[in-house]
Amino acid sequence: MEAVDEFPDLMASIATDIDRYVRGTLAMSTELVQTKRDLGRTKLAETVAKRRRAMKNKSLQTGGVLTVAEGRRMVQRRVDADLAAARQRVQAAEQRARNGYKRWFEATAKEALNCRRQKMKCRMETGNTCRRCQRAGLPCIFVPRANASALMVPASLPLRELQSLDVTRDLLQRVKAIEDHLGLSSIPKQINQEPKVGEIVEPWYDDEPLDKLWEASAVLERCVPGPRDGPHWRRSNIRHLWKTFHDKMPGLHFLPSKQKFSSPGPILLAAMLYCSSVRGAPEHAAIAPGYFTILCCAISQLSIPCSEIGLPLTSLEGAEEYAFQVVLGLVLAGLLNEGNIREMGIWISIAYRLLLEHCPPQVDERHCDWRRLFNGVQIVDLEVASLHLSSPVIPIEPPLAVLQVSHRDQLYRLSRMMHTGLSHFSGRGLPTIWSCFSGDVTDTNSSPDPFSPVDAAVIRDWARNLDDWLVKFTKTGDDLDSQRKTVFRQYILHRLVVLSIYHPAKSCNLRSSSISLNEQHELLVSARATLKLHYNDKSIWSNWDLVIISWAALIVIHGIEAGVGESDDLRNIWVHLDILQDTNEPIPNLRTKLAAILEQNIQRLHTLSPSVTNHMLMQPLNSGMNLDYSWQIFDQAIMSEVMDPFWLRTAEIQPNIQ
Repeated sequence: MEAVDEFPDLMASIATDIDRYVRGTLAMSTELVQTKRDLGRTKLAETVAKRRRAMKNKSLQTGGVLTVAEGRRMVQRRVDADLAAARQRVQAAEQRARNGYKRWFEATAKEALNCRRQKMKCRMETGNTCRRCQRAGLPCIFVPRANASALMVPASLPLRELQSLDVTRDLLQRVKAIEDHLGLSSIPKQINQEPKVGEIVEPWYDDEPLDKLWEASAVLERCVPGPRDGPHWRRSNIRHLWKTFHDKMPGLHFLPSKQKFSSPGPILLAAMLYCSSVRGAPEHAAIAPGYFTILCCAISQLSIPCSEIGLPLTSLEGAEEYAFQVVLGLVLAGLLNEGNIREMGIWISIAYRLLLEHCPPQVDERHCDWRRLFNGVQIVDLEVASLHLSSPVIPIEPPLAVLQVSHRDQLYRLSRMMHTGLSHFSGRGLPTIWSCFSGDVTDTNSSPDPFSPVDAAVIRDWARNLDDWLVKFTKTGDDLDSQRKTVFRQYILHRLVVLSIYHPAKSCNLRSSSISLNEQHELLVSARATLKLHYNDKSIWSNWDLVIISWAALIVIHGIEAGVGESDDLRNIWVHLDILQDTNEPIPNLRTKLAAILEQNIQRLHTLSPSVTNHMLMQPLNSGMNLDYSWQIFDQAIMSEVMDPFWLRTAEIQPNIQ
């Protein structure tokens, strides 16, 4: 207590807690010593007596003779082993108790020093009530005295936020957080989390390790400018969205095994909250733009020296797991914003740089699967490049040997063929898929290079490798295996991407309804197969998949205008359109943008007379039209199976793909 007496201005509550700690430590030590003695006198004695009786009546298994001295030594060795184990358990319990009290004492001492350094006093004003004034029945507010040390404010907090009311509110939050942490509050309640009228409060489970979750949320709150009392920072919303992400988020194709991040970093938490809010209930989708702003601000902190979010990347302890979560958060943010923002290339570059800097020489896939994460960064890069027909940023072969995967890996083979094709056809002035939705005609101003034999060899090799990839990876698994379904979906989407590059490279205008039957036959077959994905699979959620399927719907609409439509084309288009419009995300968003463009093109069909429309829908492409199959680059047998997906049929009628 002499150390406490050196601080005469110390708060009475803090001094009381330190006194309780000392007395509690002495009492706990006495109880542990008595427990140790009781263990030696009771349970150990009973166990020894029981084993001695058992050894006395037990016959020898080997047929030899055991002397009394040998038997006693055997019993004594067993007793010594049990005693040593019991002693270790007692010592471990003592160590845990000492560590716990040590942590509490250090936290209490730290808060006492901060309180003295800050020299806080209580002033009579309207506001919340501290513990001291609550007992006295007086309203109060904590304010620093004039001679207090300088108030430390995060560098990311703008000056307009440093108003007296905001500073007071921040101080109140910090003081109440300290009281809740020390157990000094008479009524446990969350800071600024009083439920509103009609708000549903989820039950709190004490066994859930959410301390790290609140730490990451606090870091985001300090680094993001703006008001601190919005619905984005309510613990009920954060806890609900965090749980919803783990419960309903489908597994990523590069990380098929779902993981639960009980200690998420700030950027990963921001990506989780944004993902759950975008696809959540209307009340949560309404605050999704706010979480998107939080996500962008958190990512921008990575480019600010010594920022609170970027600083853990420079530490020696825990930097690997923190960097893994940062890269995973960037990948998740990329999947949710493909086609929305042009800054995706910057995010991909940041993720790639962090991956190279923090990937360890030896990878423990059970802890942090860096190989699969590298595949995820590659996939996002390739998908963005395919929409804008640009050269990929991430190399197909990782510069680190520890990131190398087998050349027979499914994702590696798909990424390799896509990387080769996009690198060859990028930068040639070809129209892009995204230009059809953005209205950007700058991509088509320059005349593309003529289609050369090298181009033909590259595109046909791409198509052949894609066919071989489908055949190889659909032979494994059950007939209804989800992996085979995913493989078939990726094949259909990537095949349409290949054809969307092949036809413009041969100077065909995909936006025109005057494209010849020979040119559009294979393209229409692929587009119809892509459009049927949403009719048979409602689990598609990534932006890239939605853009490619919407692009397929535009191709089918052009086919109907050209008079080669089929009876179920409009039905499939409306199914896809309904799925796009089935969202609670505030406008503007990618889904409503794609839906609006499709509706504009469908309106052109409605302007035609019913007889003309019916004639269009009764002229499907078939072999009776004497088509020139030299235009086709994919296997016709596999193309026929695309229109009848094998995962929807029973095992008796499965196709025999060789």
